[in-house]
Amino acid sequence: MALLRTLFHAVVVAAALAYASGAGAVTFVSCTFKGLGDPLERGFYITGYDGLTLASVTLGHAAVAPGERSIALTARANAYNGGIIGVAVVTRTIGPEMSATTFDFSNVPVPPGATIAFTQTVVAGDVNVTYDRGAGNCPGVTQTFDSAPILSEDLRETVGLVVTGSPASFNSATVLTCPLDPLGRGESTTRAFYVTNYGGVRLGTVTMQHRAATQGKRRIELTAYLGGFDGPEIVTAAVDRVITSTGWSTSTFNMKDTPVPAGATIAFVQRIVDGVPDDVSHDIGFGPCPDVVQTDLVKADVRASVGVTITGRVANTTLLTVVEYFHTGFGHYFMTADPAEIAGLDGGAYGGVFSRTGQTFKALDGPASSAIAVCRFFTVAFAPKSSHFYTADPPECAGLKSNPNWQYEKIAFFNAVPYRGACPQDTVPVYRVYNNGMTGAPNHRFTTSLAIHDDFVQNRGWTSEGVRFCAPV
Repeated sequence: MALLRTLFHAVVVAAALAYASGAGAVTFVSCTFKGLGDPLERGFYITGYDGLTLASVTLGHAAVAPGERSIALTARANAYNGGIIGVAVVTRTIGPEMSATTFDFSNVPVPPGATIAFTQTVVAGDVNVTYDRGAGNCPGVTQTFDSAPILSEDLRETVGLVVTGSPASFNSATVLTCPLDPLGRGESTTRAFYVTNYGGVRLGTVTMQHRAATQGKRRIELTAYLGGFDGPEIVTAAVDRVITSTGWSTSTFNMKDTPVPAGATIAFVQRIVDGVPDDVSHDIGFGPCPDVVQTDLVKADVRASVGVTITGRVANTTLLTVVEYFHTGFGHYFMTADPAEIAGLDGGAYGGVFSRTGQTFKALDGPASSAIAVCRFFTVAFAPKSSHFYTADPPECAGLKSNPNWQYEKIAFFNAVPYRGACPQDTVPVYRVYNNGMTGAPNHRFTTSLAIHDDFVQNRGWTSEGVRFCAPV
């Protein structure tokens, strides 16, 4: 256990990043735009909506006679005559070419698993407007022949559509979708783009479409920078693939679940490592696309869209209770925030050898408010006894993952870590003490009680390992 006593104790730099509180909007529905329209009086509905709120709805509109219009989009629960969830109005110039309209619903609450019916009305300007019918079937989305008081006869299972809202889970989600251009237009990959107000706390994958003037194998690198093109590099990913000259093909960059501050501006630069740089182009996107801007050679803004989808973890501020247990046979301490494990141990699992100590503290269910993942490990290398270990230190977690004596089990929970020796406001220190292997196996106890910490260190022969993370109050 010398390794565990001497592993890296420095403050994690990532803790200095001030994550925005709360959960960012993610994409729940994304249906490909077609560039062809249907009458505005035709309604559409979404079944099994997964979000907790409705943040925005993006549709495509066109009009033979160019001019300014005000369009109201009304969202109702269950049917066209159901209770109104929200109404959003957009005023803009609409022309003969299909262009995007984003309606802001300001995160209005939505019942879990709801059916949401949408109707559109031109409230100012020429009423002769069409909206994009979408390309191909889109699961959970149905367009109807009209907007009758009930969900009328179905017309087709698609509408050109992007819907965002607040997520129920912090797990990997589609944080941002800027739809593909329905006309299939492209720009050189020498043009970069940036995303503002990024709603996630991790970069999972970035998916784009590419084509080349001459078909052949290319290596494309995508680098993300924090704050702008002159900011620090976050992560670089690459794809090696054959880029066709006959049509668009998909490139997905693995950004390695890299942490980023929620609400950040992230700039992306593509580089053609193998091949002629200006020989490859990417889809320009269907815009304007909120929070996405394409630039000319990493400098001047060109347009507010790029065909891109970004996945990653999103913030979650749900509080969990971490419950501590004592194994009477081993003389070891164990803790868990997993409700199923807590119920099992309280119900006498493993022969009832685990009993509550009465000590608990709070933790977060997801990466929010500067929270860091707390890794959980298990070992049977000291048989007949076993033990668990927890760490919020990324280098310590990575080191143990490569140690054959320890099995990585999961992320136990999320909590902040101390910065320059101090815990953030509205948190309390969680101390870690080590038993020095006195039971024949390593064991650590985690406690928010300074009295318990001092008793174990001063009277019981345990070693203090300081404040390891910080629990919400």
